[in-house]
Amino acid sequence: MARLGRPGHRHRPTLGSRSARLGPPTARTAAVLATALALSLPLVAVPSSAAAAPQAATAAGEFVLPAAPRAVPRATQILNAGTSGFLWAQEGDDRLLWTDYATGTTTALEQRLDGLVQYDIDSGYFRDTSFQAGNYGDGSDTVALYSEEDAQVTLLQGAGTSGGTTVVPVPEYHTYRGTFGNTVLTSTSGFNGNPNAYQMWRVEDGGGIEQTPVTGLPDGAGNIVVEDGDARSVILRYDTDEDSWGHWGIVDLATGAFSALPDRVDPENGWEVTGFRLGAHSVLRLRDGRGKADLYDRDDLTAAPRTFDTGALTSDAAYGIVGDKLLGLEPVSPGDNKYRGQPLYTLTSDGTDTDLTKVMDPAAHGIVQAPDGSVLVAGAERYVEQGDLDWGVYRIAPAADGSVTRSRLAAVQPMPAQVNGLSLGSGILTTADNSTLYEPGTIIGAYRSTWLTTSGTPGVAKATVDGLVSGRDGDCTAGATHCIRMFADGTGHHGRRDATESGLTMLRANGATTWGPTLDTGDDSPNLKDLSGRYAVVDGASSGDQYIGEFPAGSAGKVLQKRDRVAAAVWGDTLWSSAATGGKVTATRLPSGTAVESFTTRNGCTPSDLQAVGRWVYWTCVDDWGDDQGSGVYDRVAKRTATAPARRVLLGDGYLVQRVGGIQSVSGLNLIDLHNGLPSSGDYTDLPSRKLAAWTDIGDDNLRVGLNWTVDRFGGGVAYADREQRVHLVPAGVPASALSAIDSTVTSGAASWSGTWWLSKPAASWKVTVRHKASGTTVRTVSGSAARGLLKAAWDGKDSAGRLVTNGVYTWTLTAQPADGQGAALTVSGTIAVTAGAAAPRDYAGNDGVGDVLTLNSSGALTIQRGTGTGTLGSKVSGAGWPTTAKFVPFGDLSGDRCNDVLVRLSSGALRAYRPACGKAVTPSTPYTSLATSGWGQYDVLTSPGDVSGDGRPDLIVRNASTGTVYLYKGTSTGKLSARVKLYDDWRTYKKVVGAGDLNGDGIGDLLAQDKSNNLYRYDGTGRGTFKARVKVFSNWGASYNVVVGVGDITGDGRTDLVSRDTSGNLYRNSGDGKGSFSGRTKIATGWQGYKAVV
Repeated sequence: MARLGRPGHRHRPTLGSRSARLGPPTARTAAVLATALALSLPLVAVPSSAAAAPQAATAAGEFVLPAAPRAVPRATQILNAGTSGFLWAQEGDDRLLWTDYATGTTTALEQRLDGLVQYDIDSGYFRDTSFQAGNYGDGSDTVALYSEEDAQVTLLQGAGTSGGTTVVPVPEYHTYRGTFGNTVLTSTSGFNGNPNAYQMWRVEDGGGIEQTPVTGLPDGAGNIVVEDGDARSVILRYDTDEDSWGHWGIVDLATGAFSALPDRVDPENGWEVTGFRLGAHSVLRLRDGRGKADLYDRDDLTAAPRTFDTGALTSDAAYGIVGDKLLGLEPVSPGDNKYRGQPLYTLTSDGTDTDLTKVMDPAAHGIVQAPDGSVLVAGAERYVEQGDLDWGVYRIAPAADGSVTRSRLAAVQPMPAQVNGLSLGSGILTTADNSTLYEPGTIIGAYRSTWLTTSGTPGVAKATVDGLVSGRDGDCTAGATHCIRMFADGTGHHGRRDATESGLTMLRANGATTWGPTLDTGDDSPNLKDLSGRYAVVDGASSGDQYIGEFPAGSAGKVLQKRDRVAAAVWGDTLWSSAATGGKVTATRLPSGTAVESFTTRNGCTPSDLQAVGRWVYWTCVDDWGDDQGSGVYDRVAKRTATAPARRVLLGDGYLVQRVGGIQSVSGLNLIDLHNGLPSSGDYTDLPSRKLAAWTDIGDDNLRVGLNWTVDRFGGGVAYADREQRVHLVPAGVPASALSAIDSTVTSGAASWSGTWWLSKPAASWKVTVRHKASGTTVRTVSGSAARGLLKAAWDGKDSAGRLVTNGVYTWTLTAQPADGQGAALTVSGTIAVTAGAAAPRDYAGNDGVGDVLTLNSSGALTIQRGTGTGTLGSKVSGAGWPTTAKFVPFGDLSGDRCNDVLVRLSSGALRAYRPACGKAVTPSTPYTSLATSGWGQYDVLTSPGDVSGDGRPDLIVRNASTGTVYLYKGTSTGKLSARVKLYDDWRTYKKVVGAGDLNGDGIGDLLAQDKSNNLYRYDGTGRGTFKARVKVFSNWGASYNVVVGVGDITGDGRTDLVSRDTSGNLYRNSGDGKGSFSGRTKIATGWQGYKAVV
């Protein structure tokens, strides 16, 4: 494929001397010569380059993310504006492109430039590429393709898809100066006896090539250059011996005649005029220092010009001519952070005043005249401060009303944003690139977050543009690439090695535009060295200190340790640290610092770097001279070590990845598989390995770790940015470890619980099951969906119906399913002591969910005998001052304050509901609610079975002493009792009626009744304020008992128990079985005959 030479280059072809008239040109077809390909390129993607190295085939499961658009638009160079289309080139491409005005079709020519077009976004100039006027033709559809190798200019029309081509040889010792219309211009410089002259070469109608010299050049003219031209004329700039300032003249291409241009406003001030530009009907004279420009009639240069005031623009502005107006456009302005183009203005002059009107904003610095009087310029219709500008090529043309019109001719695709750094954790990719906004004094791009799918087909679950990248986020000097070292914490945050401008180590949350948590070490130059979950290792780059920091949720980071700098790594709550000398490496638990385990490097070298991921620890030893002293990997399960490659290595979950440099055939990214264990030889070269990416994929411009490649140590694979700034996500091909919690915090409140777990890899779903420990009954299940690195769960102390659970001990069990389907589910459990929930039956002291017994002695002291939870009674809480004639009824929480109340019937027949605070003794001064002032002396039984009506409130059962009629008083929401409801007519056959609580586990209060034959019956509550038919529990039971109490659960098994006292003062327990019956009795106390009442 032919390559094009640069203009202004003298050639010495192997041709004989040329006469003034050369032989006829050769007409060749597009298939034979270097002509255009009819490719009709839509240019919807970054153009490919012939110089780009071939890429390796995409690996199985590999996923490629397209590059983000660069903040600075793709630079374009319009090379030739013709009558039916225009020729142009663009940054990052080596093709010549022809776009047809009428159809907008863009076609790539077969000939290519010498290399990819390079553009310096910081200066606004093209690099190593010369686009002088006329080099590719000017002022017509004739495209000139100059070949230095063949010493010839090939002329074709537009894209060359129709009409043949014409070849114009460039004579020996001639320098190609450009093609204007169908005229090829060359020059000689006096070398080898040839005169210092310009020659025009034009194809004749008969096929020959006619040579015409340029005549009339002033004697002594030197340093002649072509400044502008079109199909009619060429403007030359030259110097003379008499004047050090430049002079200009115009060459008529029809005749070759040169005539001077009015290049002196004041004959004494040669410096004032700086150049001339051609319009379709005008010639523009540019003036420096005066803020003026003069527009001449091209057909009558002697006529007075129209003068424009250009003082609003700088001397570097580009100008064009549209009708009787000027167009002015400033270059990019690094000092003002204007890298995305500048406004394009029209300048209109009435001879005295000049008006500026904005035509479009922004536009690229460069205005190209077209033969029809319009101009072409690259730009965008609308300026936005951040993001893609929808760049294109536009035509600005005069309108009938004297204004100008703007029309879009071609779209210019964005340049791929340069990836300056990346991190990957738990399937969340973060890139730092020069997209979105570019102001290198402060901002050099943006952070982008991509949440990758963690199961099934690789893909993108979500993507965001986050905060802006500061130039201080890395070593990002002008033109630097791959300059930001980044770390992922595995939970959706990322940090950078370099601190903020205020010296803080700062994390950003993926998806957020603002700063995240910060850690102030107080060090002048803190460098983040490792990050996992809430913990970080930070080195003082110049101080020699090291800081172990924590980023607590919702608060500023804090320094846990300050120590001398050593090699260190953190994985979850495990900190690995090397000894200052020798090869010992020790793991400690954070934040306590408790030692966990240790190992010694294979050769005893002192590590300079450590990395840790789950089962594996990698070390490398580099001495003060920068020489490798040994590297290896430690298997925490097998307690063995093996060698490992040195430098440019990252440790993943069960694998190592090394960035190999040097010989291109081996250069790239290599993966070493660890998951089956270390080899018996201890040599890592005996481990399975494979190449992930060749140098042709990843490039060879940067070998440092973690800049344009990284690993997801939280159960994921490898990411790297290729030459086209696309990010490849490559599966490791190694089974990830089982899902585990690498750190956790669990907090239990009086009636709540929460837990946070940092995960080794993403979870697909999770649930926390809360059960009553004693009974095993599930009271609540809390669940969630996917969790990446961080799982948070909370329980509010309520059951599935939204009611507070009763006080007592509960268990929680977390189960989380791995998102990748590999390994067993994570299971973690613990206990919760609920002490501020709903009051448990008969629990008056301790809020421990264990039933208590109330006793009244002959001195009027009412004592709470605390149940121990092991079937006995323990400590006591007493309140004195009670009349011994009072009857006490443990009742449950009637007032709704989560503390059980006590009903007291006085000898007067009054009934009161006393409301003691939880755990406090009941005294006559305890607050109470009066339920009745009299009339309650008629009842010989007052007992509470708990809730029998199903409304969640305690109820009261009473029996009339004279009639045996049994009534129900329901507890109300106002803390009182409802009107009584008759349940049974005559229960005088029962010598004891006991509110026993829930005996069968259905949540409804039940009754026990002992008849005079000592049969014990159970009446199960229905939940509707009634009871089912009785069921015999025991025969010949309790003949010696003078007290039977449904005490609640005192054994800690979640079942309601009985306590009975016999006439000898012995106290017995019958443990409930949860099915409505009881075990045999067990003596738990003696000497209780002295109590006036046991309830």
